[in-house]
Amino acid sequence: MKVLLPLLLVTGLVAGALYFMNPDSNKRQSDIDMLELGNFAFQQQRYNDAFQWFNKAALQGDKEAQYQLSQMFSNGQGVEQSDILALNWMQKAASTGFGKAEFAYANMLFFGKGLDKPNPGHALLWYKKAAKQGYPKAMLKLAKLLTENDIFLALDWVIKAEAFPVTQQEAISLRKKIAAGITTKANHGDKQAQYKLAMMYLSGNGLPNNIALAKSWLQKSAQQGHLQAQYQLGLIYAQNQQGWKKSLFWLTQASKQGHQDAGYAIPAIISTHNNQGDIKEAWRWLYHGLRKHEPKIVYNFAVIRKNGELGLTQSDSQFAERLTFAANHNIIYAQNDAAIYNVLQNEKNKNNLKWLESAGKAGDNIAQFNLGLLFARGNSFSPNDEKALYWWKLAESNNNSKAQLLLGLFYHIGRGTGRSEQDAIHWYEKAAKNKTADALFNLAMIYYHGRGVNQDYKKAAQYLKQLASQNDSKAQNLYASLFLDGKGVNYSPETAVAWFTRAARLGNINAMFNLATQYRSGTGVAQDDKKAMYWYKKAAEKEFAPAENALGYLYAEGRGTKKNLDQAEEWFYRANEHGLRLAGKNLDVLKHQGSYSLVTLQINTDIRSSVLTDKQIDLSHWLEVHHTPIL
Repeated sequence: MKVLLPLLLVTGLVAGALYFMNPDSNKRQSDIDMLELGNFAFQQQRYNDAFQWFNKAALQGDKEAQYQLSQMFSNGQGVEQSDILALNWMQKAASTGFGKAEFAYANMLFFGKGLDKPNPGHALLWYKKAAKQGYPKAMLKLAKLLTENDIFLALDWVIKAEAFPVTQQEAISLRKKIAAGITTKANHGDKQAQYKLAMMYLSGNGLPNNIALAKSWLQKSAQQGHLQAQYQLGLIYAQNQQGWKKSLFWLTQASKQGHQDAGYAIPAIISTHNNQGDIKEAWRWLYHGLRKHEPKIVYNFAVIRKNGELGLTQSDSQFAERLTFAANHNIIYAQNDAAIYNVLQNEKNKNNLKWLESAGKAGDNIAQFNLGLLFARGNSFSPNDEKALYWWKLAESNNNSKAQLLLGLFYHIGRGTGRSEQDAIHWYEKAAKNKTADALFNLAMIYYHGRGVNQDYKKAAQYLKQLASQNDSKAQNLYASLFLDGKGVNYSPETAVAWFTRAARLGNINAMFNLATQYRSGTGVAQDDKKAMYWYKKAAEKEFAPAENALGYLYAEGRGTKKNLDQAEEWFYRANEHGLRLAGKNLDVLKHQGSYSLVTLQINTDIRSSVLTDKQIDLSHWLEVHHTPIL
């Protein structure tokens, strides 16, 4: 006892001190304790005790206790049954914004419980309050009550109720009934019903998604002058390059009725389609938006000015400032474009990452791709392969072909994940379907080398042919080389020469050299030293060492030109200086007689990975921007 008593005194003093230090916290804990005690007693069917605890908590303003107390008065549990007191306590709980209590209070008003007679008008107000608090049963009840008087608002609420399991089945049944009612109205020419029906088909909410039917009902509603229908119809037509004139027509109709967003879309349509339209009307809306500092219009003006559209001279004046303003006001295109502008200008702006992530999270696949590339290369942000993969996969899910290519490249070289040619093939093939040249080439190289898969020159040739047909000179040169050996194709030196010629004319140095070699040796073409000399010189002018060495040989032997040992020495020397060792040996041969050494074929089978490996690469060719006015 001598030890226990002082401990009790200390504990009491500490407890008292805590009470006085934080009485509000102590009160909240007391309310929670009383509510829990009430719930515990109620579960054990000790209704008298439960009533006492709920009553104490309710008197101190606890909304849950007030709700429970109302239920006990309503059911006569632990207290004499009283609808009046039940109503009184439910009103108190509802007045705190407690959705469940608002719904219960609305039910009591609707059925007249605790009242002389039902009060459906007042009940409707409380159903609305409970529905807005997210209480699904209130949403469903509200939809039922509105079906006769406001079928369109009823639809909105029943669709919301359908999202909750507790009301889903009943909501689906009611939604079908409401949709049928709206369809009937639409068929009788009600323009609001036609618009609502169109939006249901457009969004897939309430009816199956059907763009054609949505467009048809919008057309009918718009022709009757429905403002929103005209605007939505304008947006739908704008999605098709061929439909821009109809888009402009309907947006103009809506703007004449004062639809601001329709008016703001007009400059975007006209500027995107070579300034065809009423430029004065476009300028009127641009000026209206700029005067009100509308972020979307500020962005559109920045892009229009940069592109030199709507009669403006091309200018970057205030471009960055306008992008920044729009980006800070959450315009997604501006967030991406402002960040990339800063990156390409080497501006260390702390907002770059925030803007790109904001745009990426909002679903902008361009921003998602850019984030992946910047994290992969370590430009502007610390390198992070895991984040690069994350953002590229998001971009790929939005069909960004560059993201598909770089996912393939990561698996191909084993960056951020284990090396897997099979996974690389998967991503390359997806990108190849979107006609991404580097993906086709890298696919060809996987099968050409046979690393991680069976070597298959035929498949390699198929991919290279696709690229070669698109005037990819590197692919043309490599594809041509296959015909010299009959790898994956029928042996045909003549076909090789044809492809070497196409690539050489496009400026491919290797192809220039290879074509010259075919003329020198007479392989697949009539032997012609002068033509060989011509193409070797073309390649040598670009300091291509094998071509310089070959020129030295031609001068030394007097082939295609007069023999000139000084010129031969000069070209051998240049080739040696540019790293070709056998050119150095040819210098010795020139002085002491012997056989000259020549390179016979030049191909490059390295995969295309410079976007990840070349620190000096021009990122403006890879990082993507919108620079397109927003509707």
